[in-house]
Amino acid sequence: LLSSAMRMSYKPPMMVDAFGLIADRRLVSSLSSSPSLREPDKDASNFGRMEYWNEFYEGKDDFTWYSPWQDIEPFFSELVPLAIHREDSAASTKPRILLPGIGNDRSMVDMYDAGYTQMTAFDYADEGVECARRFFGDRVLPHSSTNTDHDSDNCSPTNVPIRRDGEDGLDLRVADARDLPYESSCFDAVLEKGTLDAIFLSGAKQKALAREHLDLSVEELARVVTKGGIVVSISAACADDVQASFERCNNKASEKEGGSPKWRVIRDGGFFMTDDGFTSNNVDATIFVWERI
Repeated sequence: LLSSAMRMSYKPPMMVDAFGLIADRRLVSSLSSSPSLREPDKDASNFGRMEYWNEFYEGKDDFTWYSPWQDIEPFFSELVPLAIHREDSAASTKPRILLPGIGNDRSMVDMYDAGYTQMTAFDYADEGVECARRFFGDRVLPHSSTNTDHDSDNCSPTNVPIRRDGEDGLDLRVADARDLPYESSCFDAVLEKGTLDAIFLSGAKQKALAREHLDLSVEELARVVTKGGIVVSISAACADDVQASFERCNNKASEKEGGSPKWRVIRDGGFFMTDDGFTSNNVDATIFVWERI
């Protein structure tokens, strides 16, 4: 399934906060300037509030969302092998993985140790990133104020973790899923577990706003995932809403871009079995898979 047609686009530089974590300066400015990105009132919804997530991560050192990596691995690895071929390279290479909402899910370290070492992860809350930094330890890429000393890939603009071409390590940042700091078409696969659910729930009773938050996030995934790349979504609380958002993304693309949808459904949330005999009902959630087309 995986192939790549790389595109380049400029993104503003990043900054390092007081904790030594990567924070996107657009995250602060966009939250205050855009009505759709502003945090909800405390009595409306906790899920869209950074303060809530920081307190949540401080109180729970280790929490696996929905299912641990060992339950998901058979379904993910069937679609995303450890060696893939991209259109821009004759040699096989490791897939570039994005983990939205990494938080305090220690099981993602198991995914890295299984061989998915070209990994990038982010969280909306700096405490979530701090949890991941502790779990991953020396697997986290060091930060640098410049990338002129190394040959870096398209996912590493200046003032962010530097990944030399083909280098293993976790690129770890604070970011907003609705306005990602990454270059276009620079990930081969995404694994998200409940992040899109939480984004939808951040709209609380304002369902139009909830759909807008979710649609912004799905549009950003369409931007950063390369053609032929996939998104694996593990959903439960808002499975129907997540599915509908990808459908709206396709409808919007068809209306505005000459009838070209962005996503092809690989797994629609129903029961399925891998070639090795693993069944999807072993995962305590709904599994969706979309291919970027």
